[in-house]
Amino acid sequence: MNAKTRDRIEFDQSGASAMAQDQTEAVERGPMIDLRAIWATIYRNRFVMGLILAGCIALGILSILIMPRVYEARSSVQIDQQIAKVLGTEDDQTMIGGADADRFLQTQVDIVKSRSMAKKVSDSLGLAANDRFLEQMGVGAVLGDKRGKREETVLDTLQRNLDVDLKRNSRVVGILFRSREPVLADRIANSYAENVISGNIQRKYSTSAYSRNFLEKQLGLAKGRLEASERSLIGYARSAQLIDASSGAKQNWEASGPRSLVTANLVQLNESYAAAATARSQARERWEQARGAALMTLPEVLANDGMQRLLQRRAELNADFSQLRQRLTPEHPTVSQVGAQVAELEQQIRGFAESIRNSIRNQYLTTERQYAALAAQVATLKGATLAEQDRSVQYNILQREVDTNRQLYESLLQRFKEVSAEAGIATNNISMVDLAETPRRPISPRPLINLALATLSGLCLALVYAFARERLDDAIRNPEDVESKLHMPLLGVVPEVESSTPVEDLQDSKSEITEAYNSIRTAIELSSNQGLFKSVLVSSSSKGEGKSTTSYALARGFAMVGRKVLLIDADLRRPSLHKFLNVRQSDKGLSTLLARSSTALESILPMGMGMANAFFMPSGPLPPDPANLFAGDAVETLLESLSADYDIIILDGPPVLALADATELTAAVQATIFVCAAGSAHFGQTRAAVTRLDRAHGNLIGAVVTKYNSRKTGYGPYSDYYRYNYDEDPA
Repeated sequence: MNAKTRDRIEFDQSGASAMAQDQTEAVERGPMIDLRAIWATIYRNRFVMGLILAGCIALGILSILIMPRVYEARSSVQIDQQIAKVLGTEDDQTMIGGADADRFLQTQVDIVKSRSMAKKVSDSLGLAANDRFLEQMGVGAVLGDKRGKREETVLDTLQRNLDVDLKRNSRVVGILFRSREPVLADRIANSYAENVISGNIQRKYSTSAYSRNFLEKQLGLAKGRLEASERSLIGYARSAQLIDASSGAKQNWEASGPRSLVTANLVQLNESYAAAATARSQARERWEQARGAALMTLPEVLANDGMQRLLQRRAELNADFSQLRQRLTPEHPTVSQVGAQVAELEQQIRGFAESIRNSIRNQYLTTERQYAALAAQVATLKGATLAEQDRSVQYNILQREVDTNRQLYESLLQRFKEVSAEAGIATNNISMVDLAETPRRPISPRPLINLALATLSGLCLALVYAFARERLDDAIRNPEDVESKLHMPLLGVVPEVESSTPVEDLQDSKSEITEAYNSIRTAIELSSNQGLFKSVLVSSSSKGEGKSTTSYALARGFAMVGRKVLLIDADLRRPSLHKFLNVRQSDKGLSTLLARSSTALESILPMGMGMANAFFMPSGPLPPDPANLFAGDAVETLLESLSADYDIIILDGPPVLALADATELTAAVQATIFVCAAGSAHFGQTRAAVTRLDRAHGNLIGAVVTKYNSRKTGYGPYSDYYRYNYDEDPA
């Protein structure tokens, strides 16, 4: 490996490392808001942005002058969830809260905004009768099918100019209407409020009327079913010979009487049978007692009034008889007569007692016969009742159906009476709060707001224009773009020359452009730790970016510091260095040297301008295909042969894009400098040119930004970068 190749590898490695480091630093910095770049963008587009802003302000002023005056009237209503009860039988509306309350209020707002409400307002005010309303609203007359189309247009206009205001945590709803006529806005806002209230009442009345109609229909059906079921019950009772005696046979202590006549007879006869059984038992006990006891000891005999009178008479006769026997003899007629009376009375008493005991026996026999007769009748009615119960199953089914139909009929009748009573009540949960007043001031246009919006719109449009233009025009304007976009070191910045040519300014050692190129020369010297590069190519992405001026200025600068310099015009398509040196285009030069038709001594000329160590190799005659001359190792061999005689060889190469010459040259030299003009070098083509040089294994040591004017680009830090007043007193 020769020294040339080893140096080239070291240069490639150092260049690649520097580029990788720059890319890493750019990624680490991340996206930042560059205020200076924003200001520069605004500064560069300030005139167009000013025109856009002025135009928008003019449009804002024009809108204030030509826009129609719009007035807005506001009425308000209060919407409650509950209404006051008058009869106390109205449906209970439980107070709701939270999301349900908001949903209820939003529903009412939607009703106000509905098309049906707009139709009511239009009908109540007669807005669709003619075109007057539409003309007042600025819509204009309706052509064609006027009636139908006018009504649709009126409704659309009402809905479009209506606004409903529902504040949070409030039940007061504001109804706002906009119109060009203040009186019309007042009328329509109030009409909306009145129709909202009346419409709510009408909806309630319609609901009540529907309920009454429904109940009336159901009441008729229930009545028909009740009558039919009653007729079926009566018909079956007649055919089954079932008689309902529940009302007539009911006893005072019973809740309800028996259902049929047979049952009623059985109930009553059973009561008599039980009473007969009791009387028979009592009579039998009395007879058993009377039969076994002494006749005169029976309670019935002793308690009889007639027996008591006979016993008293006997006692009196016995007393008289005892007195007569004490005074008279037994044979005395008076004693005999009284004795006969006592015996007769004793016989009467015994006979009367016998008759009482016989009556007790007769009572017993009578109760015995009654009991037997009632038992026979009860047995007969029991059989009849059991037979009747078999027939009563269907009767009970029909009876339950009658009871159910009667209850349903009575409940429907009661509800129908309540709904009929509530139908005339006009209570409403929507009430008027404020009537709309005729507005005095228009709400549109608002001069201050219009001007503010116009100014803001103008600023936004101007900024959009500026940044859109910047995005579309990706020119490299700021020297910092070289490192941030191209990821290359910045060797220096060359200011734009306005009053003279760059060659003339380079003659002045104190000029800004001279100082700039001196700084670039120093950066080139310090860009390698292996010493000064033996061969340097200066190229750009396209023509007119200052590569030839840079090549000439660098050759002149190196010569000024004592370096032996050879400047080669390597642009074999459009050479221009001979114009800088004011020499005639020679027939000997690089093209003839590469073609081996001339020697180096014949092709190299002194640069002149008082520099003995500066030499110039012109391009020579332009070949038909320069790329073939640069192909292979001809250029590299030429540079190796010349590098022994010169400290540095500077080649002014052709542009990179669309040509293969620069890629051949960059592979042959030790270093390549990329030149881009501020404001004209676009990022896309510049990046493409740099990529082509990288792929050709060129050692790009950095870039030079030429024609930089800080006043035009808006960047300030480089404006006085190389300006120094040498005549100014340091003190």
